[in-house]
Amino acid sequence: MKGYFDIHNHLLPGLDDGSHSMDETRSMLLQAYDEGIRIIVATPHYCAGRSVISVNKIREVLAEVVLTLEEETEKVQVILGNELEYNSDMLDSLRKGEALTIDDTRYILVEFKAYDTFNQIRVGLYHCLMAGYIPILAHAERYHCLVKSPNLVEELVKLGTYIQINMSGILGMRLNPKTSFCHRLLKKGLVHFLGTDAHGSIHRVVKMKNAVQCIRKKYGDNLAQRLLWDNPMIMLANNRLN
Repeated sequence: MKGYFDIHNHLLPGLDDGSHSMDETRSMLLQAYDEGIRIIVATPHYCAGRSVISVNKIREVLAEVVLTLEEETEKVQVILGNELEYNSDMLDSLRKGEALTIDDTRYILVEFKAYDTFNQIRVGLYHCLMAGYIPILAHAERYHCLVKSPNLVEELVKLGTYIQINMSGILGMRLNPKTSFCHRLLKKGLVHFLGTDAHGSIHRVVKMKNAVQCIRKKYGDNLAQRLLWDNPMIMLANNRLN
């Protein structure tokens, strides 16, 4: 493995509730490199119908990061996406180019509200698929309906959705429902991508190494390779996973 791939990160400065400054972004990139990460998808929040940052602004900020933090971004490549909050206007925003897919592929990182029902999540993801996108459900461990009934995740995967969990969920206490949920999905092969969902250099920081060690110990090197490199490379090629 050439390093790790972080599919979910809020390191671009001043765009959402993630990094607040270029200095903080520098610290996050240094942390990422130390954790073994070599490619990051920057995923600033997007919610259609609210006050949002334009695609042009996001691209400008990334260009500024690359120019200002040349040494750091040579070590850790940063590519673009959005963390898209699903609502009735989200797909229209994507069609108009007002929101981002991941690196201009068909893949989109989609989140729902924590207390949305399973039917709301399933129908939303179905609409994404019917519109020609390949949805990745962001931080699956946050949705109460799924944690309560983990078998429902299999229905979403059969629909054509891919599942992302946060590294923090893997390392929680044994009796933590979210941690138990994450490990149940890993054991059943229902996880396709991993992300730090990092929002800063002090709180909600870039952490991956310990969770990777846990995955390797419990589930083997092959799964770690697939989740942290092989699947993301297939995604960047705009192909569905094998």
